[in-house]
Amino acid sequence: MTVRARLGSTPAGYELTLGRVLAIYGGLMVALMLTALDQTVISTVLPRIVADLGGLSLYSWAFTSYMLTSAVTVPLYGKLGDHYGRRILFVFAISVFVVSSVLCALSQNMVELVVFRGLQGVGAGALFPLALATVGDIVPLRERGRYHGLLGAGFAAGSIAGPLAGGFIADHASWRWVFYLNVPLGASALALILATMPGRPPGRAHSIDWVGAAVLAAATTALLFAVVSGGAQYSWPSAPIVGSFVAAGLLAATFVIVERRVPEPVLPFQYIRIKTVRASLIAIGLAAMAMYALLSYVPLFVETVIGTSATSSGIALMPLLVGDVFASFLTGQWIARTGRLRPTALVGPLVVTTGSLLLWRMNIATTSVRAALDMMVAGVGFGLMMQVFVMSVQNAVPLADIGSATALTQSARAMGSTFGVAIMGVMINQRLPGRFADALNGVNARSLPLDVRIALEHAIRPGFLVTACVAAAVFVTALVGISEVPLRRTLQDEPVQEAF
Repeated sequence: MTVRARLGSTPAGYELTLGRVLAIYGGLMVALMLTALDQTVISTVLPRIVADLGGLSLYSWAFTSYMLTSAVTVPLYGKLGDHYGRRILFVFAISVFVVSSVLCALSQNMVELVVFRGLQGVGAGALFPLALATVGDIVPLRERGRYHGLLGAGFAAGSIAGPLAGGFIADHASWRWVFYLNVPLGASALALILATMPGRPPGRAHSIDWVGAAVLAAATTALLFAVVSGGAQYSWPSAPIVGSFVAAGLLAATFVIVERRVPEPVLPFQYIRIKTVRASLIAIGLAAMAMYALLSYVPLFVETVIGTSATSSGIALMPLLVGDVFASFLTGQWIARTGRLRPTALVGPLVVTTGSLLLWRMNIATTSVRAALDMMVAGVGFGLMMQVFVMSVQNAVPLADIGSATALTQSARAMGSTFGVAIMGVMINQRLPGRFADALNGVNARSLPLDVRIALEHAIRPGFLVTACVAAAVFVTALVGISEVPLRRTLQDEPVQEAF
């Protein structure tokens, strides 16, 4: 069969031709490359931004505001995608992302940067859930592993280019250019999405629970504000922190009441009751806590404690991303051949635990090469398990609800990553004396005094031990909660019924 004939054929179990599927994947790859580049480039360049703008106490907020707004918008994007189709939401989200990137580049202080990063998160919150839901629309689950390598290629390109571009720009130009890079990439992603993505699919009508979505967003915001600000901007017993926890509890209770009264809740509670779905969501959240804590603070450790350039700190981050993508590609191929998810769901957390313990042993005398090797071990572990938990959720729900269910997995990921970065930030702020934090403002990270570097080492290292404990909790969750269920071979197959 010629290449042209093969691209024009419709494989068994599919509804679109192979050529159309690959074209859609091209658009998804660029969209994911956009968010991957942004997530990793900021990790590398943020120490330089803090040196320029000041505000070390707001370091974690540059990540947290982005992840917070991503977390609270993900469930709504999932439901809207099921109702209106994925394409129109992609266009809206990418447009918001590009405009907010320009605003980040124009920031004059850390407060402005944090606010505009939050606006970026509103756009970024759509990209992963919509991409994964689109895959669920066009590729049978059993065959999906073969295509994850294509999405991984787009994510890898952004993930690998991010640290290099961020480090190079920070060392040779203004850090503001890391945000301007999103403009041409966003324009390319928009063009490809408009050219390849299907419009609104035919199917049953959905009702949108706007009230529930707003209450959920408010509850999540209140909870994350308390976690991030407690022990940093405010003491734990202070009125703002206690009030935020109380507000989060009341809003959560209100959310439950609202969801019981609507025909289609914003979160698919009927699927959360399934043991495999519930365990997978917990595992995704915990794994994201560990992953983003490492992505956010290993560059800070390498640049300030070890004392390398921003480019070198970016290179130290690359092995985690390369290991993640490489292991994810191999895992997808293995799943496609065997139809089994559970083995890699168990091995992955153990590898991450090992990598985190190796990072915990780093000190002021550690080289950036050693840090890079330790990061690669952790990255392989993340690659072995992250897609597995998403696939186990998608395998348990009907195709009509795959957008909402996939959004639920990405909401768990966003919440976990936010808590991971926030907890690391709280630990460092509490363990780092104020006089050392002030010494970082306006100073080249490579020229820090020895006592400041030692103080930073003692402040950051315990966080890597915490990530090891979190990864171990992922293993326990997968061992107890995830069973081996046959993967569906066509888009029409119904999910296997599991015990609640």
